[in-house]
Amino acid sequence: MSTKLRLFVFGVIAVAVALLATHVPGDLEAHWIHFVLWILICVISESMVVPVVSGEGSTSMASTANLATAMLWGAAPAMWVCALSTLAGELLLVRKKPLVRVLFNAGQTAITLWAATAVFALLGGPSGGLVSFSAMVPIVGLAATYLLVSRALVGVAVAWSTDRGYLKVLREDWFHAERLIEDAAAFLLAPVMVLSYRVIQYLGVILFFAPLYMIYLSSRRYIELRRTQDQMVQRERMAAMGQMAAGIGHNMRQQLTAISARAQMILKASEQGSHDQAPRHAQIVLEQSHALKRLADSLMDFAQTRLKIERVDINNLVQRSIELARTQKQLNEVEWDIHLGNRVPEMQADPVQLQQVFLNLLINAADAMQEVPAGHKLLTVTCEWSEESQRVVVKVRDTGVGIASATLARIFDPQFTTKTTGHGFGLSTSYTIIENHGGKITAESRPGEGSTFIVTLPLQGPGVWR
Repeated sequence: MSTKLRLFVFGVIAVAVALLATHVPGDLEAHWIHFVLWILICVISESMVVPVVSGEGSTSMASTANLATAMLWGAAPAMWVCALSTLAGELLLVRKKPLVRVLFNAGQTAITLWAATAVFALLGGPSGGLVSFSAMVPIVGLAATYLLVSRALVGVAVAWSTDRGYLKVLREDWFHAERLIEDAAAFLLAPVMVLSYRVIQYLGVILFFAPLYMIYLSSRRYIELRRTQDQMVQRERMAAMGQMAAGIGHNMRQQLTAISARAQMILKASEQGSHDQAPRHAQIVLEQSHALKRLADSLMDFAQTRLKIERVDINNLVQRSIELARTQKQLNEVEWDIHLGNRVPEMQADPVQLQQVFLNLLINAADAMQEVPAGHKLLTVTCEWSEESQRVVVKVRDTGVGIASATLARIFDPQFTTKTTGHGFGLSTSYTIIENHGGKITAESRPGEGSTFIVTLPLQGPGVWR
C-alpha cells in the first residue's frame, strides 16, 4: 500500500469515526431491537453476492438494504446499522476480507450515508426517516448521492492501489451501462423494501427477500454453469492445439527450410558476384515469412483464453481457419471448394471460439474422408448471408463415409464419439459455443454420401436466441 493510499484510507476511517461519534441514535433505548434486526438484514443482503458473467466484479443486495435503512430510520441509525453490518459481514461472516479494507468499507459506508441522508433532508425528507413520514419525496436525491459519494471514495482507493487514473477507474469499473443498470435495479428495490416493512413489519421484509434469495441462488447456479462451460471450451481448445501441433510444426519446418535455402542461394550468389536471381530469392523469402507470420498470428489468436466479443469479419475468420487446418496431414490429399459470399456483413462474436468451432468441423470432415480414395476427397466450405432469416450461414460439407441416422441423433452429446482415439467433447463444445452466441449448429448426412454441418449465427452476437 502506497503512502498516499495509506493516508487516504486512514483518513476515511478517522472521518467516519468522528461522524459516528457525533451521530449516536437518540432513540436507541426504544428501538435497539429494531436496529439489531436491521443489522442482521443488512448482513444477509451483504452475503447475497453474485459475480457477473464476465468474472470481473460482483453485485449484491447491500445497496438496497442500506438505502432502505436510511429511508426508514434516518441518518444516525442508518450510519451505525450499515457500518456495523459491513464490519460483521465482511470481517466475520461473509467475505472475510483484511481488517484495513473492512474498516475502510465500513467507514466509507458511514460517510456515504451521512451525505446521502443530508441531501435527503435538504430535499424535504424528515431527518428521522420515513417511519414517521407518509410521503417518499426525496428518494432520487438519496439514491443519487449514495451512488456518487460511495463511488467517489472507493474509486480513489482503487485508482491508487492499481496505478490507474481516477476517471479511468470510475468509467471502467462503475459508470458503464451494465453496472448502472445493476445500481438502478438495487435502488428501485429499496422503496419496495421500505413499503413491505411499513405494511406488515418484518414479515414484509421476509416476503421481500424470499423471492430475491431464490433468484440469487438461481443466478449463482447459472454463473457456475457458465464457468463450467467456459472451462470445457478451454480444455477442448487446448486438446485441439495438441492434436494440431505436429502438423503445424511440419508446416513451419517446410517454410523455414525454404527461407533457409533461398538465403543460402543469395549468400552464394553474392560471393560469386551474381545478383540476377537475388530479387526472386528475396521474394520467396518474403512470401514464406508472411506465411509464417499468418500461421503464428492464428496460433496466438487460437490460444486466447478470455472471452472477447468484438466485430468480426466472418469471411476472414473462415479463411484463417482453413489456412490453419491445412497444416494437418489428414488434409494433404483433400481438394477444396471454397465459396465466401461478397455481401456478408460483420457480426458481433468471439472470433477465438468461432475459429475453434470451424477448425473442429474441418478436421472432423478430413477424418471422415480417410477411407475415401485420393481424388474423391472434396471439402466444400461456404459462407453466406441469408436475407430471409437475417443470419450468417456457414456450411462445411465432406464426401466422406457419412453418418448413420442413429448416430446422427447423438453427435452433439458430450463424450459421444465414433473415433477410437476421440474424447467426445469436440462437437458438444462446438454446440455450446454456437448456442452461447445465439446461433444453431445442425448436421445432415446419409451413409456413403458425406455429411454437411450448418452453422447459423445472428449478427448481434450472444443473447439473441435465448
